[in-house]
Order: sequence, then structure tokens, then C-alpha cells
Amino acid sequence: MGITILIVDDSLLESELLRIALTRHEPFRNILVANDGVDACRQAALHQPDLILLDWEMPDMTGLEVLRTLKKNNITKELPVILVSGVSFSDKIEQAFGEGAADFIKKPIHQEELVARSEAVLRNYSNYKSLKDHANHLNLANQQNERILKSILPLPILMQIKEYGSIPPRRYKDCVAIFVDMVDFTVKTGRMSPAVLLKELHELFNGFDAVVDQHFCTRIKTVGDAYIAVCGMFYTPDNIEIEAASAAVKIREYVMERNRTNEIQWELKIGLYNGDIIGSSVSKSNLNFDIFGETVNMASRFQSMCEPMQINVSESLSKPLSKAYKLVTRVPRKVKGKKGAVPMYYIHRSIGEYNTEEAVVETVSSAL
Repeated sequence: MGITILIVDDSLLESELLRIALTRHEPFRNILVANDGVDACRQAALHQPDLILLDWEMPDMTGLEVLRTLKKNNITKELPVILVSGVSFSDKIEQAFGEGAADFIKKPIHQEELVARSEAVLRNYSNYKSLKDHANHLNLANQQNERILKSILPLPILMQIKEYGSIPPRRYKDCVAIFVDMVDFTVKTGRMSPAVLLKELHELFNGFDAVVDQHFCTRIKTVGDAYIAVCGMFYTPDNIEIEAASAAVKIREYVMERNRTNEIQWELKIGLYNGDIIGSSVSKSNLNFDIFGETVNMASRFQSMCEPMQINVSESLSKPLSKAYKLVTRVPRKVKGKKGAVPMYYIHRSIGEYNTEEAVVETVSSAL
């Protein structure tokens, strides 16, 4: 198609002389002409020329006013403009460049100078567009990489990697680990197509994410059908234990509500345990953030020793949770890594549902 140049001049003779001079140069064969500033702005927006030759001295709307209008329009602001003047430019050079002109030429115009300056501006504009396109591609790639990293790493850890380039191990004090596991996952998924399975997990885990975000918790990772979050690692609300329990209760409620309208029915087991947690990456070549320690192990075991659609919590959580929830005391159970039987409690429902101001801890000797 060649290069498109828009000539703007109120003199038909001057426009024709410029057109003839340019068309003698092979690439400059697509020439547009505008005889006033309004038409120039319209054609620039419509045709997006590669270069605009703009006369400074025009009635009604001067070349400088046209230039300002072009630079204010997002569609035309980056188009290169060469100002052309029949009078001395000595007092106008600074003003011309200040308004965004790429170059200027004084009349009468010599063909060699016109072609040389036009080619120089076009080269600069082409280089600018290439650099801008490259920068846009890099920006899009960075945004995509960031989205991927955000889906893998907690945001505070991602910010830490950006700033320091690593994830040093750290002990996080007084946290609550939350383990969520899908009941009979293997049996149910054996009858599903991969697409249906991924859709189900995507919807479920997105729902869980929305809940934990509301309660100052952080999703650490998902492992198959397991969803692992922590309250108190990066955000420290006044009632960490209640926030963690509220997140667990709302996750259970979310699944119950979803089951009312969804063909595929799910049940959960949720375990909560509080204490210190160590967080870090286990490999320099793998930035996956993971959590370790007794608190993590016990939350996992409490989840595994839980009945479907129950939330199993530790004795150390029972006292702070009794301010907001009715708890059911379970029969103590032997847990790997602990001496003797370990007390356990189910979160039954919030105290508000009973319209009472104090918690009631109900002992059910037959509870598992």
C-alpha cells in the first residue's frame, strides 16, 4: 500500500506543489489533502496517515491549533507532524516542538529536503511503533505471568519475591490452619469427564477463595480435591480464631447452597487447628509456597477424622470459638504424633441462631 501522507494547507497551489514533490518519490504515492484545520483533524482520525505535513499559517484554525487538537485526541495523538511555514521559524521552533511537532520545514520547500526530512521522521516513527509494540507484548506477557503466579502464590509472598527474589523460611505465630477435603472424591470423579471435573473444582475453589478473602485468610494451595488455607499468616484480625471458623462455616454453607441447584452433589470434611506455622519454598527452582509444622499436620488429621459436612476443631480453639458458636464435644480420639486421646469439637452453628448471649458446649458422648 505504500506510505500515506496527509497534506494540510489552505492554498490549493501549495498543496499541489507538495503533492507533486512527494509523488516523485516511489514510497510516497498515497497522498491525502485537507484545505482547513477541521478537515485535517477529521481525515487524520479517519485515515491514520503515516505522516502529516501541516501548514502553520492558515485562517480560522492555525497549524499550531490543529497540532494541539491532534495531540489531545487519543486516536491521532501519536501521528508524526511536520510543521511547514512561509516565515522565519526562529521564534517558533521551541513552541513547535513543545506542542509535539516531529520536525519543521520552511517554505519555499526543496524536494530533496522535503523527502529527506519526511523519511527521517517516518523512520523515527516506525522505530517508536516497534518499541511500543514490543513494550506492549512484554507488558501483556508480564500480566499473564502475574496472573499465573497469583493463582499459585499468596499475594504477600508474590510481592516478597518481586522485592527480594526469594522466599526465605519464616515462622508465623498464632495462626489457624484450615484443611478442606471433598468426600468420596475418587468415586465421584471416576464417572466424570475431565472437562466436567475441572469445571466443578474451578467453581468450588473460586467460591472458597471468595469466602476466605472475606475473613482475612489466605489460600495456600490446592492439592487435588484438598483446599488448604491459613488465617493469621499475613493478616492479623482481632479474632483470628473466629474469622477462621467463620470462613469454614461459610465454605460449608456455600456447598450446601450450591447442592440445592447443582446436579453434582458434594460433601466436605473440614479440620481446623491453631498454632505456629513455618512457611517457605522447598526448592530454589520451584517457587511454590508451602507450609509446615505440627499445626499443619494436626489440621490435616483433624480433617481426616471428621464426619461429612462437619468442621472438626481443636480444644485450644474451643474456648475462643465458644463466644460465637455452639460447639459439640466429641469423644477424644487417638491422633498420630500425640500422646493419649485428643479432645475434639464440632462447630454446630452460630450462637445467634439460638438467640442466646452465651455459648453452650454440648457434650455428646456418642459423637465420633
